[in-house]
Amino acid sequence: MGGTETTRGSTAAPSARSSRDRKDRPSVLVLAWDRYLRQLERNPLRTKAITSSVIAGFSDVVAQRMIWKGPLNWRRTAALAVFGLVWSGPANHYWQAFLERIFRGKRDAATLCKKVLLDQLSYGPLNNALLMTYIAFIVEGRSWDFTRAKLFIDFARVQKNGWRLWPLASFINYRFVPLRLRVLFVNVVAFFWSTFMILRSRTSLVAIRR
Repeated sequence: MGGTETTRGSTAAPSARSSRDRKDRPSVLVLAWDRYLRQLERNPLRTKAITSSVIAGFSDVVAQRMIWKGPLNWRRTAALAVFGLVWSGPANHYWQAFLERIFRGKRDAATLCKKVLLDQLSYGPLNNALLMTYIAFIVEGRSWDFTRAKLFIDFARVQKNGWRLWPLASFINYRFVPLRLRVLFVNVVAFFWSTFMILRSRTSLVAIRR
């Protein structure tokens, strides 16, 4: 009897330890996030560029699925991913660093408003104009005359819509998000904005042709 009880106890203990180990083991998402933060610390520019590339490509996949149900145009997706890799990620990285330098050490409400205004009156419109030009000229393969006409017709409306979204996003970013994560926050918001821009690009073609 005593031997039997000892055997049962010895077999139950490893099972209990295994259960506790599984509970204490971090989840896949936690491990992925920790790895992302480590990469962000070691290679900030490269990590931000790759992240922007992935999100830009994914936004195109979502936009394509909203427009048609046929096979995906992977050339379009790759082209937009390149835009994120070459422009969006690096440009956002240096822009955020630039803002921190010119407003170094200042965290008051007036400085926060100045950051948002500077962002929305300079970098924001420039980025929208570049993205519209890239989508028309590179992604869709339109002529330069078509691209200029598209900018002339659509830019003011696109920028007006941008000012409904990005000032609030910028305020949240500069007020609550640490510097190293600000580009990631911009990328998350840009996912929805880029999807809108791609859809806007498609719907504006009829107006330009007329």
